[in-house]
Amino acid sequence: MDLSRFIQVFVVQGLVGLFYLFIGYKIIRRERREINVILSSFYFVVVIGVILNIIYVNVFNETVTLVLHFITYYLFCLSLIFLLISVLILLKSEKIITLKIQVTIFTIYALLLIVLWFIPDGLRLNEVTWKPEWSWSFFTYSIVICSSIAIGPTIYVSFKIYRSFQKDILKKKWIFFLVGIFGYFFLYYGTSLSNTLADPTFRLIWSIISLPVLISIYFIYYGVAKQL
Repeated sequence: MDLSRFIQVFVVQGLVGLFYLFIGYKIIRRERREINVILSSFYFVVVIGVILNIIYVNVFNETVTLVLHFITYYLFCLSLIFLLISVLILLKSEKIITLKIQVTIFTIYALLLIVLWFIPDGLRLNEVTWKPEWSWSFFTYSIVICSSIAIGPTIYVSFKIYRSFQKDILKKKWIFFLVGIFGYFFLYYGTSLSNTLADPTFRLIWSIISLPVLISIYFIYYGVAKQL
């Protein structure tokens, strides 16, 4: 295993997984309200993805590797929708964003993500490095779906919440949350591009660049989850 992959999988994603497990547990242990369950689901889904990622890098069966890689990436993308539903509830309340609306949003997004698996030659395995590589069509579809349905709306709603605050202390807290989600989105876009370019140099550079982003991940918890 090369250095860049070791850093990306066992250091960056490993630390993210452990931290998210800790935060998810703290949120759900505090109170089992609907908003707590949804926000903790965001963290727990990422943890499952990290575990699968660590497993498949040690598997040397082409079919199993590609399937596990897809499921891993699918879960990372899927986690974004829990973040969106959480901020929607914070903005509108659980009475307006009902369970039916939540399930509808989740189902539509989840089904659209499954289409990734059926993109012709979307995923392939490099026979030399044994790393999954993406086609540009796979990359483009993922970026369009995740950006338009999950990331874009989450950013919009988050800024709307920020503008609704009257007290400066709440605005300052929410800025931390914004920094945190932008850090997570940065990881999503960077990792997606790295898998598509499949360039060893870029992968090493990206692995190093993504390390400081781990600090910003705590801000999601500090900005909002800690207050729930």
